[in-house]
Amino acid sequence: MRFRTLSSGVLTVALAAGAAIGLPAAAPAAPATTVVINEVESNGDAVGDWVELANLDTEQDVDISGWTLIDDDPAHDPIVIPEGTTIESGGYWSVYTDVDPDYFGLGGNDSVILRDGSGEIVDSTTWSGHSPTTWGRIPDMTGEFAVTGEPTRNARNVAVVEEEPVVTSPWPFDPLTITPVALGGDFAEGDDMSGVDIAADGTAYVVNNGTGTLYVLAYDRAAGTYALSRTFVLTYPDGSGLPDSEGVTVGPEGAIYVATERNNDASRTSRPSILRFVLPTDRDSGTLNATDEYSLAALTGPIGANAGLEAVEYLPEAFGGAFAVGVEGTGKVHVVQLGAGGAVTEMQEYTSPFTGVMALDFDEVDGVLRVLCDEVCEGRSLEMTFDGTEFLTDGTLYDRPAGMPNLANEGFASHRETVECTEGGATGTAERVRFLWADDAATAGAGLRTAVSEAGDCTVEDDGDPGSGSLAGSLSGAGLGAGSLAGLLPLPLADALG
Repeated sequence: MRFRTLSSGVLTVALAAGAAIGLPAAAPAAPATTVVINEVESNGDAVGDWVELANLDTEQDVDISGWTLIDDDPAHDPIVIPEGTTIESGGYWSVYTDVDPDYFGLGGNDSVILRDGSGEIVDSTTWSGHSPTTWGRIPDMTGEFAVTGEPTRNARNVAVVEEEPVVTSPWPFDPLTITPVALGGDFAEGDDMSGVDIAADGTAYVVNNGTGTLYVLAYDRAAGTYALSRTFVLTYPDGSGLPDSEGVTVGPEGAIYVATERNNDASRTSRPSILRFVLPTDRDSGTLNATDEYSLAALTGPIGANAGLEAVEYLPEAFGGAFAVGVEGTGKVHVVQLGAGGAVTEMQEYTSPFTGVMALDFDEVDGVLRVLCDEVCEGRSLEMTFDGTEFLTDGTLYDRPAGMPNLANEGFASHRETVECTEGGATGTAERVRFLWADDAATAGAGLRTAVSEAGDCTVEDDGDPGSGSLAGSLSGAGLGAGSLAGLLPLPLADALG
């Protein structure tokens, strides 16, 4: 296969190799031309998002000069294909849509529309959720769109090879009743809620990757509800830029750490960084400059602008005092120490079985680090535990909660709560877990969802009062009086109980 460079390596055309491709009797969705949209990468390869066109005519080249490509956002300027651009007979042509500063990226729920020089629609395709590979015609050029077996830019599409079913276990906290968090505003009307974390006092922190906004949600423990209390637009330490904020965690001394993929003001360039913020005490909104920036570019290696840091989670001192960082484009978890002057020291690198690591959450009580994927992996997760040196997993993959649709959940957080309970007529305490999920697509108008696990075992403190949790009081609550108890005990103790 040979390539002809058309524009600084961004636009490429490829000649088909091997046997000629037969022209179908009727090309789907392209009755007036032999050109079709053939394959789409919406989740970014090492360079970025791209669209591939194909020429069904095995005899004639097709001139596509002046044709345009656009996504589902009419506010975007279309990509105009340069003069002199042709697709060879039976060949392919592709363009990276988010490399040139004037172009656009493709989303998880998006479309691509191809128009000819006169503005007539030639072909289009729409998808829901990023494909784990690419979105392309199967069979190549002539079939309907489907998830492909692998990315094949400028080459023949391949079908998914049947694999053994993924072996999973149920979500550990099922059953759950999952409900939207009714905050309204940005949480109901927009998308891009991408990261969430819950502090020890129940306060929740949510970041929006599109607007670079940090939301602080106050928690009403008695009502079990959240309310928006503070809103900040984040910037880099010098006050510039609009960080593509994907993950958030509460770190030492209450500082907020945000995982970012890029600067949205220069969205074609990868900038995988963790930013540190200190919330002001004198105001509840406005612009908030980072105090520090920690670049992980040396650890991630070359990645697409939309394939960088997706999650960050603080690991307390007992578990290393480090930060776990999830990368979308590589599916890796990096455990790092953050030092003075932006220094980053890697303690561990783990390659997950997921296409991308989209959320991380650490349960300090159980010592479990949960690693989650989004709808691309059916919302599956795994658990890692600390052995004193590094985090390890037994390989078990967990399904998403039974009551959770396959959503673009790019944020996940848990928070343990103590509640009152009764046991044998005595009052005690039990523990339950509250969860939050941030839905990047704001499905059905909900950018945030919550659930609470069933309470665990009731623990009653023994204060010596038979009515307040002592052994005698517990048995009394079960219908056994002192006399019955005496008959079950050794004689000296029975005499003492009278």
